Amino acid sequence: MHSNMPELSDSELLAIAARATKRTPVKPNDLLILTELQLELYRELHAAAGQLVRPPVAAEVPPASSARVRGALDRILTEEEEMAVFRQVYDHLANAALGDQRAADQLLTLSAGQHGPGGAFLKRILRFAAADAYPNTVQLLVLDFLKTTDQQTLRAVLAQLAGMEWALDPNDRHQRMIIDPPDVVVDDADAEVRRFRELGLRPGEATPGRSLARADNVAWETPDQHRIRTWRRRYVEAHRQSLDWARAKAEVYRRERERLAPYGHPDGLEAAVVTQLRQEADRASSARLFQIGDSLGQMALRRVVRRTEKSTTPFDPAHLPASRGMLFLDTPLALPNGRRIVGYVWGPWSPPAEEGWFLLRPDRLLEPVEPVSDDAPWTWVTALTCDESLLQLPFSPYETLLARPGEVLEPETRLRDPHAPERYLSGSGRQGGQELMLRHVRALWELLTQHKRSTVRVLAHQVHQLKPSKREAERRRGICDSGQVENWWVDPDAGERFREEQPSQARDGGTGRTLAVRYWREEHERQQCPNSHRHALLETEKPGSCPHYEITIPEHPVGPADAPWSDRLRRARLRRPSATPRRAANA
Repeated sequence: MHSNMPELSDSELLAIAARATKRTPVKPNDLLILTELQLELYRELHAAAGQLVRPPVAAEVPPASSARVRGALDRILTEEEEMAVFRQVYDHLANAALGDQRAADQLLTLSAGQHGPGGAFLKRILRFAAADAYPNTVQLLVLDFLKTTDQQTLRAVLAQLAGMEWALDPNDRHQRMIIDPPDVVVDDADAEVRRFRELGLRPGEATPGRSLARADNVAWETPDQHRIRTWRRRYVEAHRQSLDWARAKAEVYRRERERLAPYGHPDGLEAAVVTQLRQEADRASSARLFQIGDSLGQMALRRVVRRTEKSTTPFDPAHLPASRGMLFLDTPLALPNGRRIVGYVWGPWSPPAEEGWFLLRPDRLLEPVEPVSDDAPWTWVTALTCDESLLQLPFSPYETLLARPGEVLEPETRLRDPHAPERYLSGSGRQGGQELMLRHVRALWELLTQHKRSTVRVLAHQVHQLKPSKREAERRRGICDSGQVENWWVDPDAGERFREEQPSQARDGGTGRTLAVRYWREEHERQQCPNSHRHALLETEKPGSCPHYEITIPEHPVGPADAPWSDRLRRARLRRPSATPRRAANA
């Protein structure tokens, strides 16, 4: 199911069970609840699952559908204590199997019926508990599962496992809960806070508690110029001085979930976190602000879909609307995994060798990032999602993308399941999502700068300028851009204007035929050569050396202005779901 999870055959599971029978039972101090918070989270999930499992609740009711179970799972995930809860549930199951042979037999029976998402993981946990496997073996299995699974599967597995635990031992006869005494240091949280304070971070005054709170069903607020400026300011402040956000980021580093990070920083984890946060704050504080209207967002998405079976053109930093920018979408981009992308932050990036940057590959191995060899820096892109909230913001960073000069993305369909094109092939989900986001933001960049490379204009925009007094206030907060917010959308008259700008005489090499009807030609791309007078020479010297631009041509009428509209094309168009009333009226 999860391609990144190591598969264990039945013979290997039997070997583990055989080794387990030759050793003494688990000692009481092997698996412990370490803190009051972890004990509280575990008890709430245990009680919620028990309430759901009790009759007369129907057996077919999914455990994760209970409101109380959902609330317990939300709090566990918010506090990021999944490992501790898994650990205590396993300890209870293992103790029950040791104390009652019928419980061990029941665990083996349940393991044989686990299928679907999370089934392989549940099968192993139940068999390990029946065989009293070593705690470190179980913890490695749980850690790998947490790294590779999605949140929906994690919720379902936790709820199902808690329900099985309660059903096996409803009276808690085999439960063991031990808390370390107060004078024992559980972790180095205090030392971490002290280190972050030394590096200049402070706890947020207006935002107590954790900085990340999952909000999967939150509605996205349509941005405007005032909201965008406020969001950018809070985003910069959070990355420059928020202790809560830095601690949440440090936890991501420990679990190696950040795709690109200075894992090898010589000054330690805290210094690495602060380095990355400060760089992101610098990018956002000097970024030009863009608001992308729904019409432009849909045009970029259509362009991505049309180009999905083709390789992209080499990335050219000249296509960026600004070297540093921050854009927000009126309508989020929905990824195949359900995540919604609402914007991007980008800026030039040259990784210093002394900061120890590593790239997390799709196979979960860390690869050192080599410093930029030429003078052209890379472009760092941070995708923003509205499915997690950062402090008081309605969005948070989700993924790191890299655009390298001259880089070409291969056809995106190679990562898709041929039987379900809306899904990615097993093992390529994250990589496919990254490429889809990079194709999307590149399409937006190229549309925003198309008027600089071609006479074909498809967009209209409006610039909102900040007052001089407020610009000074922004500078005092560390914001150093122009104070403008650019609102871009698709010009509804772009098609008619494009048709009027076309030459009235037929071009050389045409068929010589004259159209007797008019019809609407669909939106499409064409390759435009910027060196038409030198194209043949460049291609002769080195094939493929003449760069071509992808220019989007808007939907426009074709045919003489006084000719009647094509009745056949009109009927075909009206039968399509995308037909618009305006075009139908013109016909």
